[in-house]
Amino acid sequence: MTPDPKRWAVLGKAISDDRERQGLTQKQLVALVLARGGKVTERTIINLEGGEPPRTRAKPLKLEIVVAALGWEAGWTDRILAGEDPAFVLRRDTPQGRGVEGASPRTDLSELLMAAYEFSRTAAQLGAPAELRDEFDVRAQELYRSVPAGVRGGSGLGLAAYRPHAAGAGVPADDAARIREALGGES
Repeated sequence: MTPDPKRWAVLGKAISDDRERQGLTQKQLVALVLARGGKVTERTIINLEGGEPPRTRAKPLKLEIVVAALGWEAGWTDRILAGEDPAFVLRRDTPQGRGVEGASPRTDLSELLMAAYEFSRTAAQLGAPAELRDEFDVRAQELYRSVPAGVRGGSGLGLAAYRPHAAGAGVPADDAARIREALGGES
């Protein structure tokens, strides 16, 4: 990745604009990241919004953590850094976008389901039985699927792949099964 200063400035402005559009201060965004299990400081937010290109060729590690807390999809930062218009990438009322503005009830429900997955993973990390976590996840997915299709805001595929896992670890086996199921049994 080439650290083009102009594109990093565009990305920084997009982060700042989206944070402000959601009515968040930089401190509130830090609190949101911390609540999701990430670790950032207000200085991190200031630096990212300032659009300073990284000194190395890699993206800053905290970048994806911060934009995920804003509701950005994986890959959106890469698209903006590749030159796509942030206004198009961040649209929330089209298939490539999701989030607060223009969200359907089904999309809002999917956000809650993602939070439920985060809850179950955290509970398991704190000592709750993994089997109970898995049952909770299955029941939450069943409840989500029980909502009439007429209000559907997106595919269940993204939900299956949402749960965080270690970078480079691949998709956990239980997520792989959910992905196959969302695709109708395809491999």
